[in-house]
Amino acid sequence: MMRVFLDTNILLDIIEARQKFLLASSNVFDLGIKRRIELFATPLTFANCVYTARKNVGYENAIRGLKALKAYVKTTAMDDNQVMDALCSDMPDFEDMLQYKAAEAAGCDAIVTRDKKRHFPQEGIPVLSPEAFLNEYFKD
Repeated sequence: MMRVFLDTNILLDIIEARQKFLLASSNVFDLGIKRRIELFATPLTFANCVYTARKNVGYENAIRGLKALKAYVKTTAMDDNQVMDALCSDMPDFEDMLQYKAAEAAGCDAIVTRDKKRHFPQEGIPVLSPEAFLNEYFKD
C-alpha cells in the first residue's frame, strides 16, 4: 500500500474547512479513510496544526479536529538522525527538511503539500500538490 506523508497545510485545510483547498485535500485524506493509502504525519505537524488552527477555529476545535483526523494518520518518529540530517542540509527551510527526513525514514512514497515554495529536495520522494497527487496516482 502506498505510504503518503501529509504536510501541515493539508491537515489545516480540513480542520479549518478552507473552502478554496478543502475538496482536493479531503479527497487525498478520503483515500486514507478508505484504506487505499496509508497516511503519515510527524508530531511537529500536529503541533503546527494546533498552533495555527487555534487562531482561526479555537483551541478546542483544533484539538477536536486533529483527534478525528488522527484516527487515520500514523505518526512518524522524529529522532536525532532526522534533526542532524536537516541541520546538515543545504535546503533553505529547516522545518520542511525535518518533515522530509521524517517522511523518508518512515518509507513514505510521496509527500502531499500545498507549499508553493517547496523547500524539499528535488530528487527522492516525489513532492506533489493534492491535485497533482490525485491526478498522478488516482485518476479513476
